[in-house]
Amino acid sequence: MGYRAEKLEIEKKIALWKRITLIVVAVLFAGLCVFSAFVPPASWKFYVKMPKIEKLGDGELRMHFIDVGQGDATLIEFPDGRVALIDGGNGSDSANKALMRYINALKIKKIDYLIATHADADHCGGLDTVLAYEKVGMAFLPLAKSSTNEEYSSFYAAMLDEECTLRYSSRKMSIVNDEYGYKLYFLYPYAADIDEKLKAEEFFEEQNESSAVIWLEYQGVSALLAGDATTAVEENLMRDDRLGLLSNLDMRLSETDILKVSHHGSKDASSEEFLKYLHIQTAVISCGENNIYEHPSNETLSRLEAVNAEIYRTDILGNISITVKDGKYQIDTPNR
Repeated sequence: MGYRAEKLEIEKKIALWKRITLIVVAVLFAGLCVFSAFVPPASWKFYVKMPKIEKLGDGELRMHFIDVGQGDATLIEFPDGRVALIDGGNGSDSANKALMRYINALKIKKIDYLIATHADADHCGGLDTVLAYEKVGMAFLPLAKSSTNEEYSSFYAAMLDEECTLRYSSRKMSIVNDEYGYKLYFLYPYAADIDEKLKAEEFFEEQNESSAVIWLEYQGVSALLAGDATTAVEENLMRDDRLGLLSNLDMRLSETDILKVSHHGSKDASSEEFLKYLHIQTAVISCGENNIYEHPSNETLSRLEAVNAEIYRTDILGNISITVKDGKYQIDTPNR
């Protein structure tokens, strides 16, 4: 082949690669435009590095304790396809990414029940982000001032813009489905206290003292999701159970299988008496790695070990899920 012919051949190859490159760029650009039409640019970061989570099986209920660092976020998949989100982390960029990527990994199109246990920033900080990208059916709120803190103020403002039903959490609230056999009860705060404060146009000042405490039961497996409840709240719940004041809910607090430990394992909750009363098998602690509060405390860990509870921590294990089926439950820690 002569020099000229060789040069023409090279030029043809270069021209061909240029055309291919232009086509690839055009296809990528078109794909990006289509993606942008359905996914707002600000949310792209919530669709990358998503965890791999198996689809919920028939007849299963699953609790997800999402690793949002120093904070709380629990997502429940009910066997009828409905979803509840309890708290939303502390609102930091890393916590919001962890929460929203988890929600997107589950392909959730709607949060049927959104529950803010109380107005502390590490529980409600990311809920305004959830509201920005997810539809919400019903929201259960604490009886707190909208100006309690910046995070709750942002969440409350976002909540008012939503077309969803609002309720204040109290013992008279529940989510029950007899057909699928699951029940979720609010055990605390008391309905009478909520009604009294609403009548007087007052709010709870101490958030932990009024934190929602939730009981979940499916196929005989029960879980107590304690929010940031204090030992005083624990004493009230034990007293009510002993007096039979919870019998109308068809439940026994003393037969609890799983405990989402209160206040990230703080030493000021999960008293020895309370843990012995519950007879739990499994304890889940949501807290951040090397957090400044030193949660969970050694005292709480010792109390949990004393009742032979198997302890699972998000700061060590990452995301934790518990699947209930056929009257048994299985714990998975996909990060480890």
